[in-house]
Amino acid sequence: MQENWRIVDFFSHHPESLHMFTFLFDDVGIPLNYRHMDGFGVNTYTLISRDGKAHLVKFHWKPTCGVKCLLDDEAVTVGGTCHTHATKDLTDAIAAGNYPEWKLFIQTIDADHEDRFDFDPLDVTKTWPEDIIPLQPVGRMVLNKNIDNFFAENEQLAFCPAVTVPGIHYSDDKLLQTRIFPMLIPKGTVSVNYFPSRFDSTRHAEQYPIPPRVLSGCREKKENNFKQAGERYRSFDPARQDRFLQRWVDALTDARVTHEIQGIWVSYWSQCDASLGQKLASRLKMKPNM
Repeated sequence: MQENWRIVDFFSHHPESLHMFTFLFDDVGIPLNYRHMDGFGVNTYTLISRDGKAHLVKFHWKPTCGVKCLLDDEAVTVGGTCHTHATKDLTDAIAAGNYPEWKLFIQTIDADHEDRFDFDPLDVTKTWPEDIIPLQPVGRMVLNKNIDNFFAENEQLAFCPAVTVPGIHYSDDKLLQTRIFPMLIPKGTVSVNYFPSRFDSTRHAEQYPIPPRVLSGCREKKENNFKQAGERYRSFDPARQDRFLQRWVDALTDARVTHEIQGIWVSYWSQCDASLGQKLASRLKMKPNM
């Protein structure tokens, strides 16, 4: 069960979660619906040119109708009225010919330059600053038809990060490596488990460039857990900052949240932004502890 005391207890051991919480406890943590929310590929892949040049890449989907959110009291009303409101909104819009559209953007970093930042670009708890690594438009997606067979076209959908196309390869992103490994392990019993064989028509795939560097999974420890979280909080307007703060007050005043756990979170948020830590401590009637 997702209870606040369990959440703040578990993540109190993981300060790398702070940046994620500036999204989850922000207004964008409650999207208005699917049509008005971003899509973000958390993992980092590698783009390979025909001549073998490698660039690290992140993928972004941006809705052309903009990002819109529900405030807490609105979410209670909307969710209480129809718990599948986001799905209904999507299918109704498509049926009415108001086709949802997202623009596809990428951010790229020369694979030889990944150590030039004060954070690890392959750390999934961090984002790449758009002011120094700009978004580049590369495509779009339009949903122009509702599915006919819900089971075959929805329930049986399967997405595997291990399946890539020529020109896109993996990276040393630890989470990506963890996700693709079990998906690449052969499953089930096969009659022929060798190659080549006249009993199996398997053929070599067409050759295409792959990164020259062997993936190792080893990363320099460069956590920097507080900077991006603080920058994002300071980007909010005062009203949005206050809503973010109040959500944390609500979470940390759960009856089973201990004084120790409250103190840890006050310390974390103080390191992100001193004023945020002071305000949180004040509302919790605690003394800020850096």
